[in-house]
Amino acid sequence: MPGAADKGTARARSEEGIQMIDLSTLRRIPLFRDFADEQLSQVLATVAERRYPKHQFVVREGDPGDTFFVIAAGSVAVCRVGPDGRETILSILKEGDFFGEMSMFDSSLRSASIKTLTDVEVGAVHQADFLGLIDRNPQIGKLLVIELSERLRAANALIAATTSQDIRSRLAALLLNLAEQFGETVANGTRITLRLTNQEMANMIGTTRETVNRTLNRFWDDRLVDMRTAHVIVTDPDKLRALIP
Repeated sequence: MPGAADKGTARARSEEGIQMIDLSTLRRIPLFRDFADEQLSQVLATVAERRYPKHQFVVREGDPGDTFFVIAAGSVAVCRVGPDGRETILSILKEGDFFGEMSMFDSSLRSASIKTLTDVEVGAVHQADFLGLIDRNPQIGKLLVIELSERLRAANALIAATTSQDIRSRLAALLLNLAEQFGETVANGTRITLRLTNQEMANMIGTTRETVNRTLNRFWDDRLVDMRTAHVIVTDPDKLRALIP
């Protein structure tokens, strides 16, 4: 059965008579990139459509999990809360990414919480349907391994950065990563289209909101970023890279 967060906050757009996930949506998801139309139709038949508003939990750490999710639109944070109550954001997932795969194979409890950073639309596939998809389409397993390996490398890099780099280096690396994932070219640089609060950025690099605010202002004074609008613009990526050991 879906967890309380699944039941209490999700609202399938199909209930409103509007289909949000179709074959074209699935084609944009790398996990299904090599599927023929007939295979995509089989996947689509297993997908339950759900929508979550900004700053809402999709799943919570420690909850039972029997559902796999693919993101059709929007972005989410993978986060954990420590014994002291402080939240750590482990990574950000966006359209085309997936989560919830670990509990598909061992019925374990959720290892992290998933919280929306924007309005989010997802497709949910229950465990039995997901395992059936893998049985019929073994290439999904290979793509899962590739993606999970990349995530492990990213997690190792984050741990290394958090333990060995100063705040300026960590924030510079974060801004460059966000610009790569969510950037769009503008006249004076690369605008980060995903709006994160200073607290959310602090939760990603293991510091405080006040420290992020001070460091961002120093970057602005040094003309490394432009913060005149609601979206941070990376104006000098080379100098930001030079801050990273």
